[in-house]
Amino acid sequence: MLSHQRQELQSTLQHAVHSSPYYRDAIGTLLARGAALEELPVLTKHALMENFDRIVTDDRLKRLLVERHLDGANPGSLLLGEFNVAATGGTTGERGITAFDGAAWLTAIANMVRFQKIVGIDETTRSMAVFASSPVHISHRIGAELRAIRPKAPGLNVLMPIEAIVEALNAYQPEVISTYPSFVRVLAAEQRAGRLRIKPRLFRTSAETLTQDVRDVAVETWQATVANSYVCTEAGPMGHECLHADGLHLAEDAFVFEVVDADNRPVPDGTQGSKLLVTTLTNCTLPLVRYEISDIVTMATEPCPCGLPFWRIASIAGRREEMLRFARRGGGTVDVHAHRLRSPLTSTTGVRQFQFAPLTDGLVITISVFPGVDADAVSRKIESAVRAALNAVDAQPSRILVTVVDTIERSGSGAKERLVAVSTAHGLDEK
Repeated sequence: MLSHQRQELQSTLQHAVHSSPYYRDAIGTLLARGAALEELPVLTKHALMENFDRIVTDDRLKRLLVERHLDGANPGSLLLGEFNVAATGGTTGERGITAFDGAAWLTAIANMVRFQKIVGIDETTRSMAVFASSPVHISHRIGAELRAIRPKAPGLNVLMPIEAIVEALNAYQPEVISTYPSFVRVLAAEQRAGRLRIKPRLFRTSAETLTQDVRDVAVETWQATVANSYVCTEAGPMGHECLHADGLHLAEDAFVFEVVDADNRPVPDGTQGSKLLVTTLTNCTLPLVRYEISDIVTMATEPCPCGLPFWRIASIAGRREEMLRFARRGGGTVDVHAHRLRSPLTSTTGVRQFQFAPLTDGLVITISVFPGVDADAVSRKIESAVRAALNAVDAQPSRILVTVVDTIERSGSGAKERLVAVSTAHGLDEK
């Protein structure tokens, strides 16, 4: 397989230089002298958006044309009768767009189908998805493709009234549900309240960081396994856990993956990187060479017992944008990833949703609580627990403010829960 990957990589790079003005300028000379992949420049989302018209290999595709199509009345239709286009949810602070030619889109869907097969899903499985409401987002589009082989599966999304979702799930009785990790918690709350009455064996999660508390909730509520999947809007489905649920098997026959540090130097397996670089091998229209994804990734060091030949991501700690900076005891600063602070929230009874926002001298924690819960008592408990968690890593914020709202809206076209927000704290930062 690695031999196949190397051959496809060389073919992809040659095609990019031959057909893309951007890559001809960026890597043409380097390839001509035999430079290795790790010597080539990194492509950021910002650079992709700035140079989109020169990166694509079809002169008819223009960034403004794609954006107008996505903002139009039927963004799920084929652009120019040929291209599936989509946009990122913007949760990293910058929107990105992508285009798949027909062959690349079929490969993307085929990747998802084979990933599903490794967790026992086929065309006879009562499987369904609850993801984004907008066809602008890739999860909506992939879901629509997969529903074509399961015509009776209801079309649901996370922005529908929860009563309608519960009614549809009770009627369909799915064996497998694909959704965001945050929505697994929502469904578990409905099941515990007695309104939802389903018996799924498996949840497939994607698009948000999967944490152990979500796996625990699925086991406690349904005795169900959670298998994580790894999808990037710009690249498509890239990886999936098997039923061992011990890391994401990567589609190394369709991509090249590099885990690197902040300076784009490779890190060894078992060492946490600062970002992931992805090179696509199957999209001739929009080739991505060393495309930067801000996920904080650690690769596995041992093969999976399942026997699949694909190497695995052992863990994704979250995104670089979710890093919080605090004053350090004794001077200086310390960076703490927001996921480190999840436990005080998920272990506090009554908390329904939560979100962090940095202050120059501390942290705002926004929460919503279940009806009948003493919000003041919960707020005090959370503040104390978060201070203790930060103290354990020598972080000493001057202020931790806990605010209670009715609900925390999902963000972007993907309708994901954003763990760290910026704008929430803006007014408070000026006080």
